Amino acid sequence: MRPLHEFPVRVYSAEQAQLGIGGSLAKARNELWSAREVIWRLFLRDFTAQYRQKLFGYLWAFIGPLFGVASFLFLNYTGVLNPGELKIPYAIFLFFGTNLWGLMMGAVGLVSGSLLAHGDLVLRTSIPKIALALAGMASLIYGQIISLVILAVLLAAFGVMPSVGALAFPLLILPLLGLGVGIGLLIAVVGAAARDVGGIVMTILGLVMYITPVVYVPKFDQPIPRALVKYNPLSYLIDEPRNMFFTGSMQHPVAFIAAVALAGAILVLATHGFYLIQDKVAERL
Repeated sequence: MRPLHEFPVRVYSAEQAQLGIGGSLAKARNELWSAREVIWRLFLRDFTAQYRQKLFGYLWAFIGPLFGVASFLFLNYTGVLNPGELKIPYAIFLFFGTNLWGLMMGAVGLVSGSLLAHGDLVLRTSIPKIALALAGMASLIYGQIISLVILAVLLAAFGVMPSVGALAFPLLILPLLGLGVGIGLLIAVVGAAARDVGGIVMTILGLVMYITPVVYVPKFDQPIPRALVKYNPLSYLIDEPRNMFFTGSMQHPVAFIAAVALAGAILVLATHGFYLIQDKVAERL
């Protein structure tokens, strides 16, 4: 048995709370890089566990996204849902919007529940908590690759050609992903003490979807819903990447830039807040 002095010692002190925003970002970068192998192993474990016990196995990764839009397609087919005037088939419009919304919600859900899901690793190992919080993101990115394959099939089936702006799509969705990660980080540390916070936030976000142009074109005659959609930053983080993908231009570039700045600010502040209170998590698990 190794003598005790050979084991690594981690010291927690009050100086941790004095970490500035820049220090938090630098520490997050360093810890994520040093724990990259752990993140990869956790991704492989969670991915295989997610699909191996399902009837269709890995095929479910392709089938699942299609079921997510089936209800809205049915409502549109029966005339209950009128999405407005579209320049592309509604199935493609719907799949694109719900996929982007699912990207953000997936980031919030995975990051917010990560510390509780990996509670044994938080208590028994010195793996950086930021690495455990973001370990599930690899699975989310994999899901986006699958969705792009499905989207390519839909485009070919309907004979729709994306614009050259589609090349910028990976960059345009980063703010939406960052916003989801930021919200998830805040819930991860706060939710460890108050377990109902995550459920409350997810419920609120579910309602926010209806004032976000995910499944419809944002045109209203009534002033209140028009204002709700107009001043909702998610409207631009979802609608503008879709516009760029299919038309090669944005309808509201200034509003999109403002929404990107807000998403970036939330991510930075959430990362800083995560490091300020992360050491309290183990006490609440």
